[in-house]
Amino acid sequence: MNPELLERILRCPALPTLPTVAVRILDLTRDEDVSLEELAETIQNDQALAAKVLKTVNSSFYGLRKPCATVGQALIMLGISAVKSLALGFSLVSTLNTGDEEFDHVAYWRRGLYTAVAAKTIAHAGAQPFEDEAFLGGLLQDIGMMAMYQGLGRAYLRVILTAGHHRELVRNELAALEVQHPDVGAMLAERWRLPPRLIMPVKYHERPTATPAEYAPLVRCVALGNIAHDVLTDEDPRDAVRRFYDQARRWFGFTPAVCDDILVRVAEGTRQVSSLFHLETGALADAAGIVEKAQEQLADISEKSYRAAVAARPEMETVLSDSDQFDPLTGVLAPAAGAAHAESEFEAARRAGESLTVIKVHVDNLQGIISGLGIEAGDAVLFETGALLQQQFESKGGHVSRAQEAGFDVVVRGMDRLAAVKAAAEVREMIHRQSRGWRVAGALPLPVSTSVGVATMEPQTANQFARVQQLVGAGQRALEAAAKGGGNCIRAFIPKAAA
Repeated sequence: MNPELLERILRCPALPTLPTVAVRILDLTRDEDVSLEELAETIQNDQALAAKVLKTVNSSFYGLRKPCATVGQALIMLGISAVKSLALGFSLVSTLNTGDEEFDHVAYWRRGLYTAVAAKTIAHAGAQPFEDEAFLGGLLQDIGMMAMYQGLGRAYLRVILTAGHHRELVRNELAALEVQHPDVGAMLAERWRLPPRLIMPVKYHERPTATPAEYAPLVRCVALGNIAHDVLTDEDPRDAVRRFYDQARRWFGFTPAVCDDILVRVAEGTRQVSSLFHLETGALADAAGIVEKAQEQLADISEKSYRAAVAARPEMETVLSDSDQFDPLTGVLAPAAGAAHAESEFEAARRAGESLTVIKVHVDNLQGIISGLGIEAGDAVLFETGALLQQQFESKGGHVSRAQEAGFDVVVRGMDRLAAVKAAAEVREMIHRQSRGWRVAGALPLPVSTSVGVATMEPQTANQFARVQQLVGAGQRALEAAAKGGGNCIRAFIPKAAA
């Protein structure tokens, strides 16, 4: 971090400051026994703010059965958290919306509003008790960008323009300035004396896995909201759809149907909120159309993979038609489909008297990459690793599937142990060599390394493997031996008969 530049930004006289009403609301709500009457009076003293709050709580976005005539009624019906978040949101939007034509306010507020509405919707779908903090956290997540622009002017605009996508912005900020907007925003939020539940999404929205455990679910709502923004605004949403489904499943256990419903609600909610906040966010998304188009494109990719698999192994048609599931992040076979394929290949190899190899590949230190660079960097590493494994083994008649969180399984029929070890060594070296050039959410600190375990059933050792699970287990033991050896190496299981 560049402390001199950071101090220059934070000392800038043009830096946004909290309106008096926002300061008073924060002071009052720090007291758990705050008087609802005093809070209502504080908001009502700012007539414009009170009118905006009432208009919003009476909109379909909140869906109240009975309209609220006063701020006091809204506090009773919605609770302090909701009204406080709305009042702060309106106050901060008025502070941050400078109208400077050089800064892209449309893109800034489009990202903020989509993320805010998505974070609140995700928190609601996941039955989380912080919907309103999630909304405000999403709205404020990028205040560091505004602060850096106010402090550095066109020098910061040039950094923004070098980022083709917001996901690349932090890397470019650090490379050019040694300062990043999440840290600047968090420091600004601390100066405003915002509560930790609002500071944490600002500080960690780009790297949610580094969030202190107490605030992790809240920050995940905002981080997933960012991906929802990408789904609904990217020109080609396929990659964003994959990431959204994958993270929604991993973090909250959401099914694809729940994800689709969330995206539709986010698009409609953003339409309403942008109007209520009087913010220009450009053309609003047709979520239903985007999701349908992305699903068609993903289905087309899956169909091509399916046809290639069946062409290579005709007996796979029944297996794949029954499971017909591909990993949404990497495009390789999902674990269930991979297991079904391995069982089918195992039986076919035994009948034909052929070899069958299981290669288990584990990305070393994936959690370290995610902690340092964010979940998107981890996703990019997994995507590229899966692609290289497919490139290496599908031409040899093998199939790749997802295994554990950081791993893949490769099943190849007709390949003996020596050929398998050689092929595994080649792909391990390819991953290590090419990973420097992978497009991730930040420069990889080191080339990606992998641990590999190889287990082969050959005709002379077939009697040692009565079931495919035994062969897979042998591959797992070889993988564990590679990991214990320090990683970045290959170990092969050698049956006693072949020793």
